[in-house]
Amino acid sequence: MAQDPAFRERRRGERVLIRIPVQVHGLSKDNKIVTEDAETVVVSRIGGLLRCRTAFKMGGNAEVTNGFTKKGEKFRVVWVSDQAKQGFFDVGIEFLTPAEEFWGISFPAPARA
Repeated sequence: MAQDPAFRERRRGERVLIRIPVQVHGLSKDNKIVTEDAETVVVSRIGGLLRCRTAFKMGGNAEVTNGFTKKGEKFRVVWVSDQAKQGFFDVGIEFLTPAEEFWGISFPAPARA
């Protein structure tokens, strides 16, 4: 299934498993402004998946600062797990403005169908 071209298209890009320390600043589900240290689980050209103690607000904007480079970018929260696992929520984020170099890694060439 993962090799299905339609599946790849839905994912909109290759993903890289990597832990990068980040700081996240945005709105929680209960509309409180939160700043916390977190880490990436997966990153891609269009965003990433973070492990956070806070359930950030779906559709809300968040500023994420890369812990290695200290550079920040703005993201939209596009997915949040329903429940915390081991005290952490999975939070899917998407760049508001493309910034592929933000994660500080080189991505594999896009797969061809």
